[in-house]
Amino acid sequence: MKKILYILLGIFALFIILAFLGPREVKVERSIIVNRPTEYVKEKLGDFNYFHNNWNPWTAKDPAMTTTYTGVPGQPGHHYSWRGNDEVGYGYMELAGYNGDTILQRFQFENHGETKAYFILKDKGDATDVTWGMHWDVGFFGRPAMMFMNMDKYLGKDYENGLLNLKKKMESETTEAKSAYKIDELNWEEKLFVSTKPETMPGAQCGKHLAMNLPKIYADMEKNHLVSPMAPCMIFYSWDEKTSQTNCAAAICAPHVKVTGLKGWEKCILPASKVLKIAYYGDYDKSYDAHMSMDRYMKEKEMKQEVVIEEYVTDPTKEHDTSKWLTNIYYVLKNKN
Repeated sequence: MKKILYILLGIFALFIILAFLGPREVKVERSIIVNRPTEYVKEKLGDFNYFHNNWNPWTAKDPAMTTTYTGVPGQPGHHYSWRGNDEVGYGYMELAGYNGDTILQRFQFENHGETKAYFILKDKGDATDVTWGMHWDVGFFGRPAMMFMNMDKYLGKDYENGLLNLKKKMESETTEAKSAYKIDELNWEEKLFVSTKPETMPGAQCGKHLAMNLPKIYADMEKNHLVSPMAPCMIFYSWDEKTSQTNCAAAICAPHVKVTGLKGWEKCILPASKVLKIAYYGDYDKSYDAHMSMDRYMKEKEMKQEVVIEEYVTDPTKEHDTSKWLTNIYYVLKNKN
C-alpha cells in the first residue's frame, strides 16, 4: 500500500514540476497579403456570416454543422456559435471590439476556457497585410499537457488554409467590383444644400443622424413653400478609413440658390461642377464596393473629389426589399484651375 502511495505522490510531484516548467501561454499566428483595401478587409472580418460561408477552414470538415448568429455584424457583441462532428466540435466566437486596425475577438472551443483571438491589419495601399492570431493563457494545471502538444503545428495549417480562402474570396470580389457599376459623368449647375452643421461621427451613426434631422429640415422647407428637386441626402466632407469616422451632414437640396427664410441651418453652396454618379441598388451598409469602384475610376483619370453626396431615392419604410433600394452616389469633383 505504501509503495502505491509513494508512486502516486511521485506522479503528483512530477505533475507539479511540469506545471511550473510548462508554457504559460500559447500563441499561433499566420499572415498573408490580400490585394484589397484595409477598410474593406476590416469590414468583412467583422462579419461571422462572411467568415463561415466564405473562408472558415473548418466549414469544409463538416458542412452540416449547425450555426447561430446574434448581434450586428461589425459591431462589438456580434456572436457566432457552432456545433458539428468530432473534427470541428463546438464553441463560439464573439467580436470584442477594435483597437485601431486590430480586430479583437473572444473565442472558446468546447470547454477549454476562453481564448483571445485577433486580426492585425497593416495598410499596404491597395493591399492589406492580414495577420490572424490566437493567444491562450494556459492555466496552471493545463501546462504539463502543453509540453507535449505543439499547438502552432496543430492549428497553424488550418490558419494558413483559412487565410488562403480569405485571399481567394476577397480578390475575386475585387475583379467583380471593377465592372459591377456604371459610372456616369454629369455637369451640375450651381446647387444649394440646406443641411445640419457638419459633424464628425462613426460611419455607423450616419443613419441615425439622418433620421433625426431630415424631418426638421423638411418641415422648415414646407413652411417656406420650398420643394426639393432631389431625395434626402447625406454630404460627406471627409472619411477616415482607419477609424471609420466621417465628417458629414444631413442635407436637402434647395430648389434654387437664392433661398431665404430658412434659419438655424447650414447652407452648402456647390459651384457648377463636373460630377461622377453611380446608381447603387442595395442595403446602405453594403455600398463599399460602389465607392471603391468610384475611387479606382478617379485614380485612373487623375480626378479628386470635393465632397461625396449620397441621395437616398427609395423610402425604406415603403419598400422592405433592400435589393430595390436606390442610392445615387455623387462625387463632386474639384474644379481644375
